[in-house]
Amino acid sequence: MTDPNIQNIDLMAGICDISPNPTYDISFTFVDQTTGETSELFAHKLVLACGSPVFMRQFYGEIKEQKNPIPVEDSSSDAFKFFLDTLYNKKPPLKHMDFQLLGKMYYLADKYLLELLKDSVIQEVSSRKMVTEKVIEAAQVAELNVHLEKFSSAVFHKCTSFVRDNPESVLQIFDNEEAGEERSYTLHRLMARTNRTEPKQPPPPVCDNCKHEPCLHGEVLTENNFVVGALIWHISDLSFPGLRRTIRKIDGHFVYSYNQAVNETHAEFTFVKYKCGENK
Repeated sequence: MTDPNIQNIDLMAGICDISPNPTYDISFTFVDQTTGETSELFAHKLVLACGSPVFMRQFYGEIKEQKNPIPVEDSSSDAFKFFLDTLYNKKPPLKHMDFQLLGKMYYLADKYLLELLKDSVIQEVSSRKMVTEKVIEAAQVAELNVHLEKFSSAVFHKCTSFVRDNPESVLQIFDNEEAGEERSYTLHRLMARTNRTEPKQPPPPVCDNCKHEPCLHGEVLTENNFVVGALIWHISDLSFPGLRRTIRKIDGHFVYSYNQAVNETHAEFTFVKYKCGENK
């Protein structure tokens, strides 16, 4: 998945994978927090700048980046490699990433303003099938990424929906001696979140004129959608834009009146439509 502002050519094959004389002009270094080992990733400033406005300002703005290599302290080399691949038009394997790596990808996409990549991560989270073995891991990732509100909310929603629909299988985690104290606390917080009363969504707005949702503005009047007193318009009204009509029902017949006048005529459904959005 690539952002729409990136070039539509095979950059990976063109200048990265098979180039006999690499043209890299920038690199990024990483230090593994567990082993202390260092690693380095190479890239091209122009390619990165075309894919991200942040890199554009960093490399070609008024205050240009002077460091090379650039130390990266807020991402792992694996996540950053996948991220760089997207700028070279290589689709990231989101389906094969765990929730932790998806969170890192979303963070980088947010930092470097790749909206399409952010949407792709959220779509992957929303479409992923949750299983009992992964629900605690996912909840922990959501808790660690609360600063990424949209991502965290999507993961929490996936977790709480699973807990709500599969309470028995989730409770078995408590009986597992290998669950551990930290995982048990995470599950306890997740269950509390699941049981929390969610605010009710307000009912959809109903049109004041036709009393329907969705609004029937422009729809032909029928016996099934008839509403007493609604403002309507007749095909002949096109010649008289100031003409207003309302409809009533008398002795089983639908009638309309001009400007709520006394004179009434039987309505012809074929030529009568609702005219909403105005005060009667």
